[in-house]
Amino acid sequence: MKWLVPLLLLSLSLAGCAPALREPRPLDAIAGAAASPADPSGDLLARAEALYARRDVASVREAADLWARAAAADRSRVDGVLGAVQARVWLADHESDSPARIAAAEAAVEAIQWCGRIAPEDPACSYWLGVALGIQARERPSTALSALPKMVEAFGRAAAEAPALDHAGPDRALALLLLRAPGWPTGPGDADKGLEHARRAVAIEGAYPPNLMALAEALSATGSDEEGRAVSARALELARARAAAGDPDAREWVSEAERAPAPER
Repeated sequence: MKWLVPLLLLSLSLAGCAPALREPRPLDAIAGAAASPADPSGDLLARAEALYARRDVASVREAADLWARAAAADRSRVDGVLGAVQARVWLADHESDSPARIAAAEAAVEAIQWCGRIAPEDPACSYWLGVALGIQARERPSTALSALPKMVEAFGRAAAEAPALDHAGPDRALALLLLRAPGWPTGPGDADKGLEHARRAVAIEGAYPPNLMALAEALSATGSDEEGRAVSARALELARARAAAGDPDAREWVSEAERAPAPER
């Protein structure tokens, strides 16, 4: 799974405010078809993983549907729910039109609420709740005001309980949120705290390019431009190596890192 900077600047000077969370539909309705405990949920999960690995829109849509069916077939596990959320988050970043991106984001938020109901102590449920709310806030800015405190809480809990989750995803996500959200008194934005969390993410997994990209952004935001450019260059180097090795997400990391300023010589 990945966190490819789904958060954009979240403006709180919004016309109106919509709730970030609504009561989710039953799992059968989310799955779109009746499912029974006799359905081979393990087979559904394996097929979904294989489809998601292709990283094209049609395959990921099908993977999301299969993961949702697996969740409805076996309601004692969160594998299917988390897979469906992961796929919907990816789709919200890659669908070609706004209505499809909004639908994917809202579907991710709806599904992740079942994760918290099935396994309320699982930090992965908290982490992906924060991710889904961030994606939804980007696509539907009217939900941002309601979402921000929930995101801070969700990422904070995941960072405390499972810091290595998704390649240090909780601290990476907190860093980006604190760097990009409005600051006090309207929001939680705090560049210095964002830098702290970015450094923690790199300390956990320093060879993961998105962690280095978050650190580069945090360094630049706190006045360490030259160090930030050097870290960004290292992120680009690692992303290119991963792309050459066949990592399906690395090409996007390369594109992002290439847009960053190069270090001065």
